Amino acid sequence: MKDSGDCGNGGSGPQEGLALSLLASFRVVLDGHPINGRLTGKAWHLLKILTLNFRRYVTKEALIEMLWPDVDPRTGAISLKVAAHKLRMALGQDRENRDQEQWILMDNGTYRLNRAANIWIDAEAFRQHYERGRRGINPRHEFEQAETLYQGDLLEEDIYEEWTLLQREELRDLYLDVLQRLAHQTSQLGDHSEVIRYCHKIVLVDPCREDAYRMLMRSHAALNQLARAGSWYAICRASLQKEIGAPPSTETVEVFEGLFDRPPRSQAFRALAP
Repeated sequence: MKDSGDCGNGGSGPQEGLALSLLASFRVVLDGHPINGRLTGKAWHLLKILTLNFRRYVTKEALIEMLWPDVDPRTGAISLKVAAHKLRMALGQDRENRDQEQWILMDNGTYRLNRAANIWIDAEAFRQHYERGRRGINPRHEFEQAETLYQGDLLEEDIYEEWTLLQREELRDLYLDVLQRLAHQTSQLGDHSEVIRYCHKIVLVDPCREDAYRMLMRSHAALNQLARAGSWYAICRASLQKEIGAPPSTETVEVFEGLFDRPPRSQAFRALAP
């Protein structure tokens, strides 16, 4: 697969080769040209599954179960061959032309994308940037690149498909970790506006993240925006009550109260306090 560090067009993939985007909606770009309109029906879903399983072979039995769960194996096998043929044609792949880039490989009853081909996948690039940053290789830059790539949850149009669930949750957890690390890094630099921006994104994904609410309160207070800090405490209380039926932790309450340590308390403060 084309290394994610080689793409220089805002995280949308290289201008040559096959670029596949799983984050948010599924998008396919071949040599810089979107080809979504060429792919329909089961061929479209077949490419989604192969992209999602880029690191492994997928058996024809597994593909038939995912794409045609209610048909007999013989009919499913024929349907799979038809979908695979349509997919190869849409990608301009001629199996008889060995000099041509082969995007889809079939071997011993399995299907997969060709990992030796010039293929770029946004979710794979996201993981690579995350791992480099986690290993301490220019972490600020790598985490920023990962954050830019994450345009939305994995295959949002297939949110109820079981074969998308585990990877969607895994990538969402990594994304939250990226945002948290960036928020802490920018906090150490005293860039409170950036801390606020990253924490906004955290609570949009997970409205129960008290650590993000605490950073929001501290950053707004550092910018002399105590009313905004109070608003975020109120949102924290309401979100926790709605989602898990619990009040904020003692640590969160203490952070909030510490921002208003000058007596007497205002009426607005008394209304917010637990």
